[in-house]
Amino acid sequence: MNISSKPRKETKYSTPEFNEVLKNLRNIKREVTEFGQNNSKTNYNKILKRFDQLEQSIIIHSRKLSKLEQALIASANTKLTKKQRTILKWLTLQYEGSEVYTNLINKISNELDIPESTVRWNMRGLREAELIEAGTKENKGIPVSLTTMGKIMASYTEPMD
Repeated sequence: MNISSKPRKETKYSTPEFNEVLKNLRNIKREVTEFGQNNSKTNYNKILKRFDQLEQSIIIHSRKLSKLEQALIASANTKLTKKQRTILKWLTLQYEGSEVYTNLINKISNELDIPESTVRWNMRGLREAELIEAGTKENKGIPVSLTTMGKIMASYTEPMD
């Protein structure tokens, strides 16, 4: 449970947020160490032990997130067809979120120079994978939107050609 006085090699974790959490945690540990020098060793050791446990759980969680991120990258680039990845990327970069399904198919077809039938087939795949939401026969007039998973997957797809 000792805190070394030499600087710790900084490790980069999966997100800037995790890096910030760990940085703050280490700053608090340093401050508690300073506090512990002037107070009860027993209380100090209990607090320090809890900080160590918290730090380790954050590191483990970060590693799991990193593995999940790698799986998403692999999935986004292998499970989706090239055209689906292109359409998904186009939706994130170009689409303003105001078109209904059939109008959007026409717009994508024109902008990406892909036949409407191909766009329709690929959009259906994106819808079935729950990467996009749109109106249905029973619930018409709802603009197409990316789901949260659609946004995440789009961020992991390779750039459009």
